[in-house]
Amino acid sequence: MNQQIRDARKKARDAQLRRELIEEELGQTRQSLSQAARALDSLTSGSSSAGHVRTRSWGQLTEELLRTQAELSETKLLLAQARTQLVLLGGELALLNDRLTERAGTATAGQPESWYRPTVASLPHWNVLRQLLCDRQWRPDQIARLDKLSTDVVSRLSDPRSEATVQRRGLIVGYPQAGMTTDMTAIVAKAIDAGYRFVIVFSGPYEAIRRQLQSRLDDHLAAPAGTSDVFRLTDELFDYKSLAAQVGGLRFEKSVHSAPLNDDRNLAQSGTRLIVVKKNLALIKRLVNDLKKISTPLDEIPVLIVDMDADSTSFSERRALGLALTKMIDMLPRAQYVGLVASPLSVELSQGGSAATLSPYDFILSVSRPEGYFGLRELNSPAPISSGFYLAHVRTVDRGSPGLREAMDMFVLSAAVRAYREGLSGGGFSPHRMLIIGPMRLELLEELRGQVFNMWKGSNFDTSAGRVRLRNLFESDIRPVSRHEEGLLPGSFEELLPSLDGMLDWFRGYPIEFAAEVGSSPFGTIVVSSPQKAGSLNTAGLTVVYLDAPARLSALPVIAAASGFRTGYQDLVRIYVPDESDGDGNGFRDHLAAYRDADEKIREDLASYALPYHGNA
Repeated sequence: MNQQIRDARKKARDAQLRRELIEEELGQTRQSLSQAARALDSLTSGSSSAGHVRTRSWGQLTEELLRTQAELSETKLLLAQARTQLVLLGGELALLNDRLTERAGTATAGQPESWYRPTVASLPHWNVLRQLLCDRQWRPDQIARLDKLSTDVVSRLSDPRSEATVQRRGLIVGYPQAGMTTDMTAIVAKAIDAGYRFVIVFSGPYEAIRRQLQSRLDDHLAAPAGTSDVFRLTDELFDYKSLAAQVGGLRFEKSVHSAPLNDDRNLAQSGTRLIVVKKNLALIKRLVNDLKKISTPLDEIPVLIVDMDADSTSFSERRALGLALTKMIDMLPRAQYVGLVASPLSVELSQGGSAATLSPYDFILSVSRPEGYFGLRELNSPAPISSGFYLAHVRTVDRGSPGLREAMDMFVLSAAVRAYREGLSGGGFSPHRMLIIGPMRLELLEELRGQVFNMWKGSNFDTSAGRVRLRNLFESDIRPVSRHEEGLLPGSFEELLPSLDGMLDWFRGYPIEFAAEVGSSPFGTIVVSSPQKAGSLNTAGLTVVYLDAPARLSALPVIAAASGFRTGYQDLVRIYVPDESDGDGNGFRDHLAAYRDADEKIREDLASYALPYHGNA
């Protein structure tokens, strides 16, 4: 074990050195790029100070500039990978240190080598959840995946019955819009079955998201017959205020008063307390103050803390929240922390090396890619459009009226195609939605909403000019992509017209919402949202995304809102981004491809670094 620790430390030192070298190379490459750009500017301006440059051809300078830009992009990717490797190695080193310490500390306590050996009879809450999912037509392979993931997570937590108090912190890396709420529910169900009696679930910072999370837990987490109840200290309408104001509070029941709460005899009779609370600094501080008032000794309470918003994008916000969460965890000696994130890149970018974050983690698990999932891989897939191959689902357009008009036309046209398909299948029409991502400032967002409303109102889809626009878009965009991806289409645009007219009848009410939750309308909706909220929206039925903001790197995680399960209309998904380049000359498509490559590479690294579980020792 000591040799493993020494090896891990050497790896960490080597990775740190590699990071410093790459950062130095990054600075040199940026300087080279700047010099080449200035040379080009001098050549085109005809300045007399550029005489030494004119001896070189325009082609040579352009080639040098492009080569330097490519080197810069590659160096950025290498730097991100180096930072990620440092995070992973830090977690591995911490886990090895913990295991070495715990091996000595828990041996005398008589804790078994591997405490988690669940049986069907010992999993009543999980059995209820599994049956519910079966009743809702989940496939056996989907349930098996959920069963394995939740077991993998709970097995890496500490034994709630152990005399030794051992904390663990873990991270689950999933996929955007891929059922992470259900993953969380399964983990909570098995943790309750294992003996955890206080569960705190942190949602995102918005009340709509907290209510949605509370509703899902209330629906999926029922108390089976013969077990103690799950006391909910929050509900859909009542967010956390103060523990003293809740019915039941945190007075844990004991059947054997001389034994601690985490004694098996007491855990069997004690109910579980569940709180779903927004991840808000003031609320966390209030919760910390209330924990000090609990009569049950805190070192006897097995606590599970689930963080559904572990990949906060604001570094300053993450630092403050990390400090507050760390303080709360330190108060609870038996607390286990499990964070869930939708992208390994968001974790890496938000860490920043701050000691205030919750890393290093004792374990990091990468969720397997769900079958039928539509994500970065598909967004970068090519398809024949006009002449040559282009990205099947991404369109670069001019910001403003022309691009927004095309995106709206695609929203209506794709609705008609979906209605045509579902009419053939005999099913009812499922939700169909468009997301417009605007600026962060509220006044600018309100201005954009007015522009969207006016453009929608004047779209004239019923006129001859409107029909010509839709026909051209159908022939130039939808037909080649859908044929390439084997999507069902009518034989002609005229054959689509009955479905189109039906959809326009639905849309007469100008269905536009402002910074609202995608999904609040029962049918078709255009949502205008800020980037902060776009990543937290329920995107069921989302088909068209329009980015009305500079196509910077920061927009990449937001575009992930288009990810998810798009069964039956995957070929119709479209992302409209500005036809702009960043300061390095890279367009949004370049960033999207690099984002995909880095995402997949880091997921591979996570899988290779995931240490097998061998119990708490």
